[in-house]
Amino acid sequence: MKNMKLTKSLSIAISAISLSAFISSCSKNQVAAEADQLSINTLSATTGNVSALAFTVATANGFAQGTTGGAGGTAVTVTTAANFISQAQSSGAKIITVSGSLNLGSTPVSIASNKTIVGATTASSIIGNVKVDNVTNVIIQNLNISNPTGAGTGDAIEISGSTKVFVNKCNIFDGADGNLDIVRGADNVTVSWCRFYYSAVTTHQFSNLIGNGDNVTTDAGKLHVTLHHNWYDNGVNQRMPRVRFGYVHVYNNYYGSNNDSYNVGVGNNSHILVENNCFENQARLWSDARSSTSVAYQLTWTGNVLINSSYPTWATNYSSPFSRPYSYSPHTGSAIKTTVTLGAGNK
Repeated sequence: MKNMKLTKSLSIAISAISLSAFISSCSKNQVAAEADQLSINTLSATTGNVSALAFTVATANGFAQGTTGGAGGTAVTVTTAANFISQAQSSGAKIITVSGSLNLGSTPVSIASNKTIVGATTASSIIGNVKVDNVTNVIIQNLNISNPTGAGTGDAIEISGSTKVFVNKCNIFDGADGNLDIVRGADNVTVSWCRFYYSAVTTHQFSNLIGNGDNVTTDAGKLHVTLHHNWYDNGVNQRMPRVRFGYVHVYNNYYGSNNDSYNVGVGNNSHILVENNCFENQARLWSDARSSTSVAYQLTWTGNVLINSSYPTWATNYSSPFSRPYSYSPHTGSAIKTTVTLGAGNK
């Protein structure tokens, strides 16, 4: 027994040293943003007891900076779909912890303003259509969210007309229409450290739509979205993301799908910065999704690492990308595959 305790202690100590070495190689800003995530992953692997860990709600960053969700409000734990729906749609600030697997049924469930929805464990799951519809200040974290039957609008998560939404550390998969779509003038949204994939759904494997129509001109000046440290895994065919009108900062993501037709869709009047990502074995990094070649777009790419992949030749690399009103310290592209596959998803 003493030897077993000693072995376990040494294992934890070695993991802590490895974590410290990793952190020392990053910038101070990266440490502040990522140390908690990496320590949770390391200790989970060492102890084998993820359920014993309480997930800490991350600080919103990117375009969603300042989002606080249900901070300061009532904390509740839900174990049934009915209770989840009641709490999520209630007024006032709330931190809602999801325990177990909840099937929301065939109709969409809209989340009210000032809510944090977080999983209790890595097994915490929501099946159905989660909508963040014309509200503000919502955080969704550490959940497995899917919608294989196409309930509601068909997306696993739809962010529509809402502002200040932060989605972090989730597995989002098998959305029959899309995994996570951001539409109808939504603004100031960040999606980070999430894993997107398809397994049960074998058609329309389209992950992230930003802007839902070429003629929806009311989207102009909105759809400010940050996508960082996400993992586009197997099964995803396209829309990683597909953008119309928006200002979308795509950085430090890992593209490793085995089913891709294209990664980034460059649509009408889109503004996209593709920075320090890793593309591995990808057929087409971006697609011209404009309704006409005369329609304007601004695409900038820099610092990406390409493994058995190549840049398309049709696009112009725009020299002056849009302003990002937040500080960030991206990893180099060469670090992304390891960093993202270690950290992304409900871990």
